[in-house]
Amino acid sequence: MHDSVIDRLNDTLKELYHQAIDADKKLAVLRAKGQAKFSAVLREDSQFTTHADHFMPYVAELAEELEMLSSSSEAEYQALLARMVHKIQLLATTLGQFMRLQ
Repeated sequence: MHDSVIDRLNDTLKELYHQAIDADKKLAVLRAKGQAKFSAVLREDSQFTTHADHFMPYVAELAEELEMLSSSSEAEYQALLARMVHKIQLLATTLGQFMRLQ
């Protein structure tokens, strides 16, 4: 049961990885024009420990959490899974909104 969840999360992280590459390229272009002058992509209360001005470090944090999830005990699994799903939803929403910006 957990293996199929881990596989699905891994597929989702691969999608987020590619979206983050595109978003970080867009950020670089905006910064070259003197725009996108913020210090963090996500708010401090986002449950991420990462605070970065581009997207890829957030994907890296999720990849680390996926490793922890795959080796977690049954007791830890549900809490780690819930936190990870919340963070994935937040990052996916933010990436989607950012990429729709003109």
